[in-house]
Amino acid sequence: MLFLGAFLLAVQVMAQQVTVTGKVTSSEDGQPIPGATVKVKGTSVATQANNSGIYTIKANAGDVLQFAYLGMVTKEQAVGTSTTINITLSPDSKSLNEVVVTALGQKVVKRSLGTSQQEVKGEDIAQTQRENFVNALQGRVAGVEVTSSSGVPGASSSITIRGVSSISGSNQPLMIVDGLPIDNKTLSKLRLFF
Repeated sequence: MLFLGAFLLAVQVMAQQVTVTGKVTSSEDGQPIPGATVKVKGTSVATQANNSGIYTIKANAGDVLQFAYLGMVTKEQAVGTSTTINITLSPDSKSLNEVVVTALGQKVVKRSLGTSQQEVKGEDIAQTQRENFVNALQGRVAGVEVTSSSGVPGASSSITIRGVSSISGSNQPLMIVDGLPIDNKTLSKLRLFF
C-alpha cells in the first residue's frame, strides 16, 4: 500500500513538471538574443538560448522563470498552463559601461584600464574626405604614423604604431571590421632578371 501511494504521488509530481520552450528577442530590433540565460527562480536549474534565441527548460507549474542577458533588463514570467513563453528584453541603460577590447580578446571596463585609449569616430573620418580610412587616421591618434608608399593617388599606405619594434619587420596593427581581420601589409616586390 505504501509503495502504491508513493508511486501515485511521484506520477502526480511528474505530471506537474512541464517542458517550457520559447524565444528571447530584443525590443530594439526584434532580433534573437543568443546566450540569454533562462533560470527557474530560487533553484539552480538554468539554460541558455541558442543562436536563434530559442530555449528549452523543465519547470513546475507555478514556478517563476528569470530571463537575463548582459546589458538588458531582467524579466520574470510565471509558468502557467502554456508551454510556450516568448520574452522580449529591453536594454538597461543604467548598467551599460563602455567596454574596451584589449590584447588577446580580453574585455575590460574603460575606466578601470590603466593605459590610455583614444577614440576616432566615423564621422571624423568621413569629414577628412581622404581616399581611404587608413590615410584619414594621419594626425588623429597619438603614436600612429601613416606612410604612403608613393605619391600616386590610390597607392597603399602603411601604419606604424610607436615606431619600428617588430622582429618580423611588420608593425601593422590588427584591424577587425565586423569580425573579419583586414591585412594592410605592404609588400616590396623583388624582381630578378637573368
